[in-house]
Amino acid sequence: MSFGNEGYQTTWSEDPGRKPSRGPPLMGGRCESSSSPLSSLRRMAPIIVFSSLLFCLVLYYTFPIGAAAIYAPSAVSETTGLDSVTTEAYRKRLRIRGTQRRLPQALIIGVRKCGTRALIEMLNLHPHIQKNGIEMHFFDDDERYANGLEWYRKRMPYSFDNQVTIEKTPSYFISREAPARIRAMNETIKLLLIVREPAMRVLSDYTQIMEAKMRKGRQVAPFHKKVLTPDGEINDGFKAIQISQYAVHVLRWLREFPREQIHIIDGDNLVADPFTEIDKVQRFLRLPLHIKPDNFYFNETKGFYCMRNETFQKCLADAKGRPHPYVDPAVMSRLRKFFAPFNEQFYEMVGRNFGWPSS
Repeated sequence: MSFGNEGYQTTWSEDPGRKPSRGPPLMGGRCESSSSPLSSLRRMAPIIVFSSLLFCLVLYYTFPIGAAAIYAPSAVSETTGLDSVTTEAYRKRLRIRGTQRRLPQALIIGVRKCGTRALIEMLNLHPHIQKNGIEMHFFDDDERYANGLEWYRKRMPYSFDNQVTIEKTPSYFISREAPARIRAMNETIKLLLIVREPAMRVLSDYTQIMEAKMRKGRQVAPFHKKVLTPDGEINDGFKAIQISQYAVHVLRWLREFPREQIHIIDGDNLVADPFTEIDKVQRFLRLPLHIKPDNFYFNETKGFYCMRNETFQKCLADAKGRPHPYVDPAVMSRLRKFFAPFNEQFYEMVGRNFGWPSS
């Protein structure tokens, strides 16, 4: 047994002639100096671990490769489990090196209940497309438009130089002010318009309105009473019928933009053969042809096509493709006859015959 001077502690030594040493006893009965490399390493270990973790986080969120994961089409919501609104909010706040918020280079301007949501989600499969998932109503709302283009730009998602930012607001199509306002922002912007058979579009519109009112416990008039007046004529005061008069609305757009800047998607064919329609869009936007036929697969349970890529697969919400209420075929025939002259005018204006039934 040996006793150290001040600054030393009592230690056991196998060698009586050995001088006591600083520090706690080691195995074998010997002591190690408290200032040894091993002790210093032990004290520094937590700091090293924390610094390494912090470095990895900074590297992930600032190095461009991180953007591939964050901005993979819909991958965030699939992997985090967050709802679409929360996911979109996070995506808008994230700033990846080399990105910035830009005014949209393309707009989906309509038509309501023709597949605008399906269209933007399918286009979002493309790595060169950055969608704004929220309908902004910037160009058809006077109060929002008064905020100015900088306000609008700051609400777009971050994107890289080689990405096309797309915004979707279906009500732009029927707005009297939107065409001129959009042209004032960018006269070379590319416009996407999706249409479907007008009478079925009215029925789909009615179905959505009906379900929304029923959830609130409100009564809903049957379809035939909404589309027909008491004397049996077509109720062209019903907004759903006004929206389906495509020729009336497209005329305003053709006054502001050349036909080659407006690409028209067949909404009925988008349901039946999504790749064919999406391939035309990616060519219209002059993007690399990344979207392929195997990006779509038919879901037997849902009864429509879903989307997938290397990192995720996604189907639209159950509300999309909702079943329609039964309607007397005679009522649908009356609607189709009413729309027939509007359809013929529309075909002539856009240079394409969609072959919609006239009775």
